Amino acid sequence: MEIYIGTLLIILLFAFLELRCKLTDIENKILFSILYFIIVVQIGLRWETGTDWYPYYHHFSDVDEVSLVFINALAGFEIGYGFTTFFIYKIFGDYSFFLFFHALFFYGIIFKTAKKYSPYLYLSLLFFYATNLGLVGSNRQLMALAICLLALPFVEKKKTIPFFLLILLASFFHTTAILFSVYYFLNRVFKWQAICTILIIAFVIGKTSLPLKFFSLGGFVSESATYKVEFYGNEAKDALKDASLSIFGLIKRILLLILFTCNFDYLNKKLPYYKIIYNGYAFGLFLYFMFSSSLLIIVNRGSLYFNIMESFLISSQLVFFKFSLDKVYVLLIIFIVSVFLLLQSISPYFDLFDPYKSLFYNIEFFREMY
Repeated sequence: MEIYIGTLLIILLFAFLELRCKLTDIENKILFSILYFIIVVQIGLRWETGTDWYPYYHHFSDVDEVSLVFINALAGFEIGYGFTTFFIYKIFGDYSFFLFFHALFFYGIIFKTAKKYSPYLYLSLLFFYATNLGLVGSNRQLMALAICLLALPFVEKKKTIPFFLLILLASFFHTTAILFSVYYFLNRVFKWQAICTILIIAFVIGKTSLPLKFFSLGGFVSESATYKVEFYGNEAKDALKDASLSIFGLIKRILLLILFTCNFDYLNKKLPYYKIIYNGYAFGLFLYFMFSSSLLIIVNRGSLYFNIMESFLISSQLVFFKFSLDKVYVLLIIFIVSVFLLLQSISPYFDLFDPYKSLFYNIEFFREMY
């Protein structure tokens, strides 16, 4: 745990310097590079740390022929991810190299996106690191998310073809990336009354069996489709017994949306990208309301493409404060909350994250993976 808290403290220091000091371009680049290096080394050199270790490790070790890429695609490993692992396996034959490449790629795009869509880069990265640490190990979807984020600027530029081509590419790494297509329609201002009405309707419908019945229509395609719908429905019922999912997650999302909505008019004038990240976050809440009681897989997987905007929106709120000292006070509050959110992020698989283990740290520690 000391590694994770230490990383949060380093990001806190950088965020403090960003708020209190007039950093030159060179100083900004140095801080940017240092933090990028720290996180890439930490995540890229991990060993037996994070979720889904065995499935991805064995997939990498076994994909020594092109034919296996297509066979594994039938088992759920999308073909884009399959070819990526195949080429790295053939050239380097080392899973650690793949993890390092994965970290370079994913966090490179995260840092680039945060720089573009956040007025305070390190504050966004602080919140992102805390809230998404528990996703480390979700190799396919994180790569898909990164590619989707590359597509986002094309929405603002109204370049339809590049946007959808990148979404298509992302879907070859994780099929849920198709959900990101909705951003094409979100670069506009919607009345807050309309958003609230839609969310209320989604909440009401979500408490019924309608979403589950709707997806059960997939049964006409195959028996496996019906089975999966029923399986995820039962999974949701079991997971909803966890109060942290049903209560804390709901309250957190509602309170943040209220905050982001109250400040919308002002921030939309100051930040040209505010409306698209706000609408994206609101759509994520729509998914949460609609499916958290029936199809939890959509909430767990699909919401990632929209919840990521939370980090950029949190950072944007500091534009309201004129004095840097006031911003520092807010930063300290966010840091305290981030520590709690980090613990919550890894809590479902706490034993897979703590203690942190890498190729050069806690080498002798034995962890029973699953």
